[in-house]
Amino acid sequence: MKIFTQVLRPFIGLTLSASFFSLTTPVLADGFHYQIQAASKLMSNPAGELTAVNMTWTYDAELTGILLEDEDLSEANKAATLKQRASDILEDLFKLGYFSKLTVDGQTLSFSKVQDYNMVLNPDQSMNLSFQVPLKTPMAVAGKKISLSLADPDGVATLFYKNPQDASLDENLTKICSMPKLSKLTVEMPNDHKIDVPSTESECK
Repeated sequence: MKIFTQVLRPFIGLTLSASFFSLTTPVLADGFHYQIQAASKLMSNPAGELTAVNMTWTYDAELTGILLEDEDLSEANKAATLKQRASDILEDLFKLGYFSKLTVDGQTLSFSKVQDYNMVLNPDQSMNLSFQVPLKTPMAVAGKKISLSLADPDGVATLFYKNPQDASLDENLTKICSMPKLSKLTVEMPNDHKIDVPSTESECK
């Protein structure tokens, strides 16, 4: 069972280590929840077709500590450790659609598996996971509306944009589409937990 499933999915039926339990005891009564600071960039090919979403997710220092507990972060092995942890997380996220729903004029687009990714540990002990989510098929967007929403279907994670400029477009799309406009919708989850679902919207001419 991969670390993402062990640590970050709902805890019904899971066995917690003593060290992990001590970190999460204050919140387990209401279920464990965590936040991810997100940045996204819509990507295109030279023809101006939408092809991918570039993501950067920032995990705070406490959650990073949980994810990297007992891992070898020596200078000799840190890069390999982070690469493996990123691979584990992304393998599970594929089954959950990378917490992302991308639509063009209301049509939901399908994603392929992430191949391009990187994870870095920041000086403040937070962690950045950067990855590109490719579309199965490029999509023409001229004259259409592009919408992207970010949500964990189980409501365990809450994703958010810290700054409006954290949602952006590549150079080709900037020529034909408006800069993404941010909004959010509060959704009530089955576990009696409410989450804010951030969305971006761009109009293309």
